[in-house]
Amino acid sequence: MSLLIDIFLGVSILLIAWLGWSAGATRSFFAVLSGFVAIFAASRYPYQEGINFWLVFVISALIIVIICGFVLRLVKFFFMKPFDKAGGLVLSVLVWTIVSVNVVVPTLTHGTRALDGSENSLYKQLSRTIHKNVPVLKSYVPSYLEKKVLQTKSENEKKG
Repeated sequence: MSLLIDIFLGVSILLIAWLGWSAGATRSFFAVLSGFVAIFAASRYPYQEGINFWLVFVISALIIVIICGFVLRLVKFFFMKPFDKAGGLVLSVLVWTIVSVNVVVPTLTHGTRALDGSENSLYKQLSRTIHKNVPVLKSYVPSYLEKKVLQTKSENEKKG
């Protein structure tokens, strides 16, 4: 089962690397920014009755997307497109690796013995490296898993 997890991580990292390269850092940044700005603007709009909320949401997101188009033209004009693409690749791989090692794989394998086995698996090496270099993530457990972990511990204490 550990091999299956390593295959999943390898394939997903390659897919995310390709997506990051094709999108680039600038486009990815503005996509996230447009979401945050749209949610913020729509939630602050005082007249949220009917379709008003969604209109403010869409219009504010479109404004950020238009700004992104201008910035992408500047990136292309200054011949920075390879750096933008490389930045998108690196950032997407870093973010996906951290999320998959700390959230996705533990969620998919919770309550199983899938992570037992070789200490030299890709997942365990990535996990050790991330937890050594970013110690704040070492004790991170998603809230829905934390409830299950606490419930399992309390059940084990009652049995034992």
